[in-house]
Amino acid sequence: MQLPLEGIRILDLSRMLPGPYCSMILADLGAEVIHINNPRYPYANPPPFYQKGRYRESAFNSILMRNKKSISLNLKKERAKQIFYELVKKSDVILETFRPKVTNKLKIDYDTLSKINDSILYCSLTGYGQNGPYEQIAGHDMNYVGLCGILNLNKEREISGRDQTEKKPIVPGIQAADIGGALVATIGILGAIIERNNHAQKKGQYIDISMLDSVFSFMPMAAAINFSKDLNDGIQNENILHGSVPYYSIYKTKDNKYLSIGAIELKFWHDLCKGLNRDDLKNKQTLKIEEREYVFAELKKEFLKKTQSEWLEVFKALDACVMPIKSFSKACEDPQIIARKMVVSLDHPKFGYLPNISSPIKYSRTPLSIRSPAPKIGHHTKEILKQLNYSEEEIREFKKKGII
Repeated sequence: MQLPLEGIRILDLSRMLPGPYCSMILADLGAEVIHINNPRYPYANPPPFYQKGRYRESAFNSILMRNKKSISLNLKKERAKQIFYELVKKSDVILETFRPKVTNKLKIDYDTLSKINDSILYCSLTGYGQNGPYEQIAGHDMNYVGLCGILNLNKEREISGRDQTEKKPIVPGIQAADIGGALVATIGILGAIIERNNHAQKKGQYIDISMLDSVFSFMPMAAAINFSKDLNDGIQNENILHGSVPYYSIYKTKDNKYLSIGAIELKFWHDLCKGLNRDDLKNKQTLKIEEREYVFAELKKEFLKKTQSEWLEVFKALDACVMPIKSFSKACEDPQIIARKMVVSLDHPKFGYLPNISSPIKYSRTPLSIRSPAPKIGHHTKEILKQLNYSEEEIREFKKKGII
């Protein structure tokens, strides 16, 4: 059985979350991903850890580095660069997450590598992209989601008459921009592979992905409202996706748990009112801002009458878009997650069976799997160097000189 990207080799120079998440998807799809790492990099093994006696391994890496190979190369040394260039000759994709122009200093930039292999696809995944006033500014996920407008929407609101008293934005529990950038980079790489393979000369190209661009593009509702505000004959459009309307919100239950309500369509709202035994609210879904306080208060009062599980039993037979809010550990036990086989176990040589997140891509003919656990840093260094026809003696010398 051949996987979709079998025969594609990717050299992964990335660190932290975004790049490794991108190359994890590509590795799951069957690409040979060689992660090139400097073992002296202080964040090479991020927490949390699996630990057994003196043996410790990053639990984070166990997910991100699965299905990959690892080689340790100190690219600040000229001889290591020569080894890297040899790998470039036999590869399809370069993925890197350095700050712009760092690769130029290291002489591993696209212009340099495309002269070695003109069919190479080179993807740079950075915070702000390769141009613009923020190009050289350091950033993390919080900065990107704050800048693009997501954090401004991600906050609680207290509705009181005509005024909305805004609270400060809530820190998200996930790295939306990191993962979003990784997904966009994956799509960009896959599209470039298809284009190159359809190109008569098999020419490669450069792919510039910004995490800020990625999450900015994830806001079509906010964009549509903003872009249409001057062309709507005075009609007040509103973004309903951030808790300011009763039918798309979160409610506490009797046992101090929470339910998510997504009854946007009228038929779902009618079933919600039916489950709450509040037919008097059926015609009060889309009220003006000043009238919503009453509906919010009534829904809050109703949901506090039963426990989360009791409400789920009530709504089991109704189409009302009502679901429980769970922790990640509880989500792992959810029957839908189990049915979709989203948590799988891998046999680890030191820790026994360890859980892992499986790929969300479900192919019928070429199913994806975790074919190999995350390697230790440099685990495949000797194997890869031998494939490049370096001798045992040369490999020992490389290690002695700190090249590998």
